[in-house]
Amino acid sequence: MTFVVRPLRIALVLLLLGGAYWAAQPWLDCAGKLLPTPNDWLRLCTIGSGNPNFQVGGFYINLLLGVLYVASALWLAFTRRTSI
Repeated sequence: MTFVVRPLRIALVLLLLGGAYWAAQPWLDCAGKLLPTPNDWLRLCTIGSGNPNFQVGGFYINLLLGVLYVASALWLAFTRRTSI
């Protein structure tokens, strides 16, 4: 049974890490464009500007989901469960 469970766990960890990347992709795209600028711009990508005429940012949900996916992948990779 172990020879089936280990590849399945590895596949699930890789899928969760891929999901983390795609969940955080809008924030990564915004932060990548503004990377050489000060931290205020990264805050702008995360929280947003609050100005309806300047629509950028507000990707904190995407960043939070990406962190949640990474935490789930780490939990799955480093815990010993017999069910899966």
